[in-house]
Amino acid sequence: MSPARDISRGAEVVRWPQLALLLPLAPLLVLLAAVSVPRQRQLVVLEGEQPASSRPFRLHDGWLGSPEIRLRAELPPNTAMALAVDLLDPAGQTVLQFDQEGWREQGIWQEDGESGRYDESDAELRLQLRPRQGGDHTLRLALEEFTDAAGRPLPASLRVALVVDNHSVDGGLLLITAAVTAVLVRLLWVAVYGDCRQRRRLRVDDDGAALRLELGGAGLVRVQVLARYEEPDLPPVRPQPAPRQVELELAVSDAWGAVLLRERLEVPLRHYSNDGDHWWVVNTSRYLRLSEPASLRLRASLPDPLAGGAVELEWIQLLVEDGVVTAWPVAVTPLRSPG
Repeated sequence: MSPARDISRGAEVVRWPQLALLLPLAPLLVLLAAVSVPRQRQLVVLEGEQPASSRPFRLHDGWLGSPEIRLRAELPPNTAMALAVDLLDPAGQTVLQFDQEGWREQGIWQEDGESGRYDESDAELRLQLRPRQGGDHTLRLALEEFTDAAGRPLPASLRVALVVDNHSVDGGLLLITAAVTAVLVRLLWVAVYGDCRQRRRLRVDDDGAALRLELGGAGLVRVQVLARYEEPDLPPVRPQPAPRQVELELAVSDAWGAVLLRERLEVPLRHYSNDGDHWWVVNTSRYLRLSEPASLRLRASLPDPLAGGAVELEWIQLLVEDGVVTAWPVAVTPLRSPG
């Protein structure tokens, strides 16, 4: 095996698109910070027609998101309510008044010979606000109506859950923003690292593939060899196990036939199977550096057959890209000057 003798640096390594990977993390960090802040929770019990007050809770303009008050009434099945709510500031003055209606319906549905149970309700309120004055606030709740499905009054007894979040954010919007940003970063990487001066691909049903190209200039030359081995139609009587590695021969010569590079590399042979079908794949890449532009011939070849005829080469593909830049240093084999 002839190892690479250099590591790409300088203009061949473009690092600034790596910073774009931080962009999708920004909305996720905002969401994580918002859900990490503890919420204030309590339960208000309404008995009779007298108003009930919550315990004081801290309410202030959040540095992340906006304050949000959530109320959810624990209604029995097939009931309806009308709730009067007052928000009191630290001085005990009413700063906000509103009414909230709610209902819960439970029953059995039947349609086209099918049936099932349903339980639907609308007994939750979400209120986002920015208080003029921060500090301990209080909610005063009064049950104005509480009836059954027929509209008959029920004994006034109701539990209302209260949640106060001073840093509420739109989680769905932040997740969508992160996903869209990730797609844009992916497109940026494709534009920077997937672009090159030329790209040539050749696939042949043989044990070797060769291309002649004008190569050289800023950037690197990437040579990728992809091959597929399969079982023959008539396997040998005593098949041998396929090897874990095969020998790849890579040769580069100039326009006069002078050999600039000849390598024999041990590359992995990966085995795959599906529904009794077995195949083996070779997939390896090599980076080359050419000091000046020149007309070069590149040839890659693999052994065929393998394992005493139990594995045969189906095809080999040679891909050559010129003017390649990378996100990080890679092993590079320099080519001597042609001529």
